[in-house]
Amino acid sequence: MQVETADAIETAIAWQLRLAEADEAVWTAFVGWLEESPAHAAAYDRVAAADRLIADARFPEPALVAENDNLPARRRWLWWTAGAAAAAAVALAVVPTIQPRAQTYQVATRDGERQTVALGDGTRIELSGGSQLTLDRANPRVASLDRGEALFHVRHDAAAAFTLKVGGVAVQDLGTVFNVRHLDGRMDVAVSEGSVAFRPGSAAVTLRAGDALSARDDGGDVARTRIAPALVGGWRTGRLSFAGEPLHEVAGALKRLYGTDIALRGTLSERPVTGVVHFSGVAERDVPRLAELIGATWRRDGGQWILAAKGQSAP
Repeated sequence: MQVETADAIETAIAWQLRLAEADEAVWTAFVGWLEESPAHAAAYDRVAAADRLIADARFPEPALVAENDNLPARRRWLWWTAGAAAAAAVALAVVPTIQPRAQTYQVATRDGERQTVALGDGTRIELSGGSQLTLDRANPRVASLDRGEALFHVRHDAAAAFTLKVGGVAVQDLGTVFNVRHLDGRMDVAVSEGSVAFRPGSAAVTLRAGDALSARDDGGDVARTRIAPALVGGWRTGRLSFAGEPLHEVAGALKRLYGTDIALRGTLSERPVTGVVHFSGVAERDVPRLAELIGATWRRDGGQWILAAKGQSAP
């Protein structure tokens, strides 16, 4: 066992020397060597730990060794090992930390479908219809909401914050339940419990329970609002809250949630909607009630519902 450990450490030192000027092929071979055996990773960790001590160590000048050709072979080897360790320490300063290989996978829902995802760290994610989430089996503390809407119940870990990526923005958990919507290049975040850090770049905006935020998914055009914490993630119970959103967004929400296809005619599409609307998920009830609330007419054409402003034709 000692021989195997010594061999692994020597190989780890040799790898560090190579990695200083490594190309992609060398890095691939190095990662493969790490994955061959736990002993390899342990040896690499020991070499990395030595970096913290090597700065204070004093080694003989290499010239002294070169001038003494009468040294026994064993002593010459020891001189070489010390020199190699010093060189490895220098290499460690520039070699990036090796992270486990990402093992990403997607969870997607169709319009009218919902799914709950339970992660190994205790986090639970409720995914609305028409949504896609990217997760990593190697790291359950990161996720990406590619499109759609989801409610996150995050188990807080101060040592490893849960980070959700939305476009070019990161939303980082500070111990919370929060809802995120990502559609058409925009994102909306609302916090029900605890707090999150909204990070469009190096700066961060902290959102607490009852805080909501809307922005482009590149972090620009940020607008903060307030919302009743009980209404966060209201799509799960059919209670949808709107604050001046155009009617086409309401129609889009119904399509994702229930698969209800609503076509808006004339100028109705941009009419703003404000308030809390309760939907049952039964189109025969919801669409006529919505039309009544906004002062529109409705009719059904096969699987599609058509709404138009009163006084306008609905072809």
